[in-house]
Amino acid sequence: MTNNNLNIRQMQAYAAICLWSFCNLSGIKHASINQLIEHLLNMLTADSLPDWEQAGTRTDITGRGDSLPSDVENAINHEQLEYFHSLVECCVEIGIVDMYGASTKLPEQFFQNCINTAQQAGVSLPNIDGLRSVSKGSD
Repeated sequence: MTNNNLNIRQMQAYAAICLWSFCNLSGIKHASINQLIEHLLNMLTADSLPDWEQAGTRTDITGRGDSLPSDVENAINHEQLEYFHSLVECCVEIGIVDMYGASTKLPEQFFQNCINTAQQAGVSLPNIDGLRSVSKGSD
């Protein structure tokens, strides 16, 4: 899915939906995963991106190189763990990789990696059209 015409907030939300879809397909359920997905979706309407980013450091799963909490890791089938790690990392990086620096193509690359990983894991990609009209700002 190249040339998606989504801004970073929309890509972040779509990636979060892909993560949710993967977890749903794989039967993975945990409150900490729900917390992360909710946080990622909140970027769509956040008034302050620095405040949104700071809130992400307080989630149980940060996707910033920290280990998963053991109870979360135990909730995930071993065969699905690599997909889960990759999706979480890509989802989180979309929103933060360019937050405090120059605009690069990295958000789009992480977005594409997220989509590729989701597809490899057997996820049917959700419809993207609804996100095109939802978002604060143009970032």
